[in-house]
Amino acid sequence: MAELYHGVDIVERTDITREGRVQKLYRISAFTRSDVRFTMDVKEGDFSKETVDKLLAKEAQKIEAIKAL
Repeated sequence: MAELYHGVDIVERTDITREGRVQKLYRISAFTRSDVRFTMDVKEGDFSKETVDKLLAKEAQKIEAIKAL
């Protein structure tokens, strides 16, 4: 089976919550099979290979399903 996404790019960002706390976010961009670019933000606590892979695959599938309509 072909990959659901490719061309992953990760940018580490620092964000300040409404309460004034500093938190680290990762802005992750990738392309679907049909080269539609999508971006998502992942909190530092959720930033692991397995979690990010699941999130990217789920989003890529959703985009491809909408595009197929």
